[in-house]
Amino acid sequence: MLAGKALGLTDALLVSVVGILVVMAELALLAVLVYLLSRIIRTLADKGEKDGAQSVAAIGENGVAKTASASSGSSAQSRVELYGVDEATAAAVMASLSHGIGKPLEHLDFKSIKLLDQPLQLIGVDEPTAAVVMATLSYQTGIPLEKLDFKSIRALEWNGIDEPTAAVIMALVSHQTGIPLERLDFKSIRLIEE
Repeated sequence: MLAGKALGLTDALLVSVVGILVVMAELALLAVLVYLLSRIIRTLADKGEKDGAQSVAAIGENGVAKTASASSGSSAQSRVELYGVDEATAAAVMASLSHGIGKPLEHLDFKSIKLLDQPLQLIGVDEPTAAVVMATLSYQTGIPLEKLDFKSIRALEWNGIDEPTAAVIMALVSHQTGIPLERLDFKSIRLIEE
């Protein structure tokens, strides 16, 4: 249509205005699509949080933890061994740990809950963090939690090492040397750079 012809000033302005209007219309359409997609995703995320908040945990007579979603009606069962802990206390521990680490209860898998013979000394560490350290140590060493005996958990200063890794290092040193953890005095743990 305009191929090979020189455009006059009015034609050039008209083509420019039409081009700008087309680009603006496309941008407006993309903005509407982004808005609609964000609303859909937000609605789905809110529904997921609502379902997670409605989940409940109860421990049956035989020590089986039942985690069920109130909205879906589905239930999953996993065996939780209880050692010196009644069912109500075990349910409270499970709920407290879930809240403390910020993970929904249905995403956690409890193998056992054990009552300690003597109170666990926490030095510079809160209870949810201590529970995470104990569970992480059990998981990383492959030693069942009921076979581990924690006397104390203490916060340390370390450079470049996360808390669970530091706990595993301390426990492995204690295990390998045969020296109880409470008799070992770690001043710091740091990552050695080559």
